[in-house]
Amino acid sequence: MNQDSVSLKLIAIAVIGGACFAASLLVMALTAERQDRFSDAKQEIASSWGGRQVITGPMIVADIVGEVPTRAYVLPENVKIESTLVPETRSRGIFDVVVYTSKIKISGEFAAMEIARAVEGSRTAVFSLPMTDTRGIEKQFELTWAGGKYAFEPGPGAGFKEGSGLHVAVPLNATAGKIPFSLDFQIKGSEGISFTPVGKETVVLMTSGWQSPKFTGTFLPSQREVNASGFQAEWKLSSFGRSFPQTWREDEVSASQLAASVFGVDLITGVDAYDMIFRSVKYAVLFIIITFAVFFLFDILAKVRVHPIQYLLIGSALALFYILLLSLAEQIGFIGAYITATAMISLLVTLYSAFVLRSKRRAVPIAVMLITLYGYLYFVLQLEDYALLFGALLLFILLGAVMYLTRGIDWYLLGKKPA
Repeated sequence: MNQDSVSLKLIAIAVIGGACFAASLLVMALTAERQDRFSDAKQEIASSWGGRQVITGPMIVADIVGEVPTRAYVLPENVKIESTLVPETRSRGIFDVVVYTSKIKISGEFAAMEIARAVEGSRTAVFSLPMTDTRGIEKQFELTWAGGKYAFEPGPGAGFKEGSGLHVAVPLNATAGKIPFSLDFQIKGSEGISFTPVGKETVVLMTSGWQSPKFTGTFLPSQREVNASGFQAEWKLSSFGRSFPQTWREDEVSASQLAASVFGVDLITGVDAYDMIFRSVKYAVLFIIITFAVFFLFDILAKVRVHPIQYLLIGSALALFYILLLSLAEQIGFIGAYITATAMISLLVTLYSAFVLRSKRRAVPIAVMLITLYGYLYFVLQLEDYALLFGALLLFILLGAVMYLTRGIDWYLLGKKPA
């Protein structure tokens, strides 16, 4: 093999490597398509069970009659929300979606004088409880207001132009001091549940048997405990942490301001397989370069001729890893799929390399290299913040190894017959 043939072979290997990398990238489009199907399955289940629940109330809404009619909103002095989430899994085909039933108890107090100042003498107002999806409420329930019982009606009330929820007309008494209220209900939802801190002081207690919660939103729990039996979380918030006041008129506060203070929990199903596959495909070019480099070193140092067609078959096996990973992950989860796909591809390439390199002993380094690379990739995938650092370190180590192994080669004299 003379110098020209070495150069041509390197060009051929580069072209084959690029084609194999392009084939690997096609898996990203396939992953996106499967992810869309998963999203469709979640929406289909949510449409019949109940979507992500965001509870924004309670609040008092009153229409003020005057020269310019307007509407006043009053939030409670204190609110305590106790929520017990009972999760379960629903399936659509091969896709599993987490849903839940939440038992919720809301209690607190309104300041009667604050309501009186805001509503300017109105004797009645609406107790409004906006929420994202009332389809998840299966049973009727009542509001206990200043000792009396009042039945809810559908809709969040006239104070909200959009959205869903419940409302009930309640009497006002400016001399009552504090007006206590309470309500208990059960609601179904999917993915997660969130609340808006409407009280001057808001306390939320949440418990569930779900073992992998993801706390989301503007506020994290002040106390939380996650173990094998589930999780418990407690939020203690004051009105100073939000961007809207205790009382306001008409459009002084927007829906986006309320949404900016939402907090809660998502019931995640462990590793997001599709995101992990997306990230793993980005390292495909690294695997192809390293594997081809090892075979090329055998070609140069051990004088074992490796044909470009053999490079193509090896590169195809490396590209096949990601299709196996995607298809298996939908059936047995990402971790099991990763181990299985790694074992299958490592075994396939190792057995084939024993024939290509004409020695079982020479195939052993190939097996060690592949298992090490796939193991290192899994390690890097777990380190979202440090993935770039450890990826760069791997490249540095491998480049140093290649430079060390090829330090004695005279590339100009490569393949020339001795005088």
